[in-house]
Amino acid sequence: MPIIDFTQPFYLISALVLFVLCLYLARNNKSNTVTCVMLLCFLTILVCHTIELAHAELEYVGTLAICILVDEIFTLISFLSFLWTDKIQVEAQKAANKKSGKKGKKEKLENKEIEDGLDVLWKKV
Repeated sequence: MPIIDFTQPFYLISALVLFVLCLYLARNNKSNTVTCVMLLCFLTILVCHTIELAHAELEYVGTLAICILVDEIFTLISFLSFLWTDKIQVEAQKAANKKSGKKGKKEKLENKEIEDGLDVLWKKV
């Protein structure tokens, strides 16, 4: 029997509510840290379910397969939300840098590296 059984509505609804609340918190704080932690939690749950599947009895294989599928869906959605909140964070940093005025040469280079990597990624997405 899986520890976190996503075939039960309580666990599924709880995970969905926590996901939405974490996404709301990350968007309002303009930080991608919360969504990164959420992504790592879903990846950890996925690994745990996979380990459980390796040692499961035959009657729990179907339940664990459904749980792994739900884990993969949550992982995909949390990864996309991580990219979205990361873009929000970079845009907030750009706006803060424009308000603060001139900066040193070193700080400009650091900000340019961050902007270029994400801009290339978002143009392809």
